[in-house]
Amino acid sequence: MSETARPDIAIREASATDAARLSLVADATFLETFAGLIDGEALVAHCARHHEPDHLRAGLAAGARAWLAELDGAPVGYALLVEPELDAAEPGDIELKKIYLLSRFHGGDTAARLLTSTIDGAAGHSRLLLGVKDDNHRAIGFYAKHGFRQIATRRFDVGGTLYDDVVLARDLE
Repeated sequence: MSETARPDIAIREASATDAARLSLVADATFLETFAGLIDGEALVAHCARHHEPDHLRAGLAAGARAWLAELDGAPVGYALLVEPELDAAEPGDIELKKIYLLSRFHGGDTAARLLTSTIDGAAGHSRLLLGVKDDNHRAIGFYAKHGFRQIATRRFDVGGTLYDDVVLARDLE
């Protein structure tokens, strides 16, 4: 799929004052991506726990960094960079915890621009890590195209059900 430029979508680093905007797009993109694939009650509980504005605000205050993709001021995607929570992490690594874009905006350059923002934000680290649901072939292909390779697997808990992820890494140095 070609990457059509979307200059009408702005990408900017988010601050704690953007927690509600991050929460809104986090819920929308997570539900859009996983509704019908993961139990609905588990999805709602996951969003309520991990995407709540105070939770996101606390993460940003503790050193996480986030970027928002916005169209006319409305959030349509985001990326979140955190200290690694993956077992495969090594000293010097950083984790791309979330990167989501509303499906209507897939196929353009916005996802690549979000990824570039996080890579730039990860300067000074040796590798950028992330976990992806193992059957999300589109995302895995996107990351492979951008220099990521599989280094491990893990189990990911959503509402008490475990799902398989692949853990990918990209060298930054």
